[in-house]
Amino acid sequence: MPGSFKISSHQLMILILLYSVGTVILHTPSPLAGFAKQDAWAAALFGTGIALIFVWFYIKVGNLYPDLALDQINEKVFGKLVGKMINLTFFFWSFSTAAETTYYVGNFIKTFWMPDTPLVALNILLAAVVIFTVHLGFETFTRTLEIFFIPVLLLLTIFLVSIIPQANIQNIQPVFEGGAKPLIRAILFYVSVFTLSPVMFLMIFPSKVNERKKGGKAFYIGTLIGGIILILVIMLDILVLGPDNTARNIAPSYTMAKKINVGNFLMRIEAVIATIWIFTTYTRTVMYFYVSVVLFSNIFNIKDYRPFTTALGMIMVFYSLIVFPTVSSSGEYNKNIWLFHAATYGLVMPLLLFITAKLKNIIKKHDHSQ
Repeated sequence: MPGSFKISSHQLMILILLYSVGTVILHTPSPLAGFAKQDAWAAALFGTGIALIFVWFYIKVGNLYPDLALDQINEKVFGKLVGKMINLTFFFWSFSTAAETTYYVGNFIKTFWMPDTPLVALNILLAAVVIFTVHLGFETFTRTLEIFFIPVLLLLTIFLVSIIPQANIQNIQPVFEGGAKPLIRAILFYVSVFTLSPVMFLMIFPSKVNERKKGGKAFYIGTLIGGIILILVIMLDILVLGPDNTARNIAPSYTMAKKINVGNFLMRIEAVIATIWIFTTYTRTVMYFYVSVVLFSNIFNIKDYRPFTTALGMIMVFYSLIVFPTVSSSGEYNKNIWLFHAATYGLVMPLLLFITAKLKNIIKKHDHSQ
């Protein structure tokens, strides 16, 4: 059965780490610098700390019913009808986000590498890989990530070490010059893209993890390492490019990689950061698409989700072509709207779920005592 898989805590940690870095490493430094200027790295630092608090909360929610996925917990706590309605909106959010990440990859390749290639062809290419991955099953996907994890981490380390000679400490000074308001706005943006969307992992944690206690630690470790990587990348973006150039550039980490020059031998390795970003964004897209397909099949009480992967994948490609009319509209959406969508499912939904479940347990114990 496709839904009967189990993954190890190590696989969960790798999945969370790569998911956390995906899309964020390339596109987040620009709006962060736009909000907080040279203090963008501090926003990432505080945001990562908040993320660890949310991980603690998500583990609490998952442990309410450790044998059930998030959508099943919704139905158990809120009842079949209300639970399915909540799951339906959750499906639309995860599915639309999968289409958005597909758009980001296609638009990046078209902008920087293949300007004459139609966007639809690039989106179909990524979607085909995502559809094939989800069709093969989640266990196969996590084993694949284990194989590529070390090369990705090695390439990222080479990139970070190689760019250090280009850093200028003056670009990050003075610290906290803008005051609290822009920093708080930057933290909220970082929280929306890094901290809230991992609610998706409650679809597999802890119900699909072999060792649940170790799975909780893996959740923390994956989030922490992913946050540290993003803090370092954002700090280096500011140190190398400066806050103004970082804010104006749609992909500052990619531009920063062009400046690498080690002994006139190691240079122009921007393809490295692009490869890392595409692979981690692929990981994020698979997670969103897998969750949406499973939600869709569970809403209609269908045990095998695989027959729907191709049809939903085709719809995802179509939606990815119309989701953002222009590049600027995607930037505005990320800055001003995404926070509310992410907070709805990453904060409001699990909080209501947790409170309702606790109240039901209190009422049940009271009835038994009577």
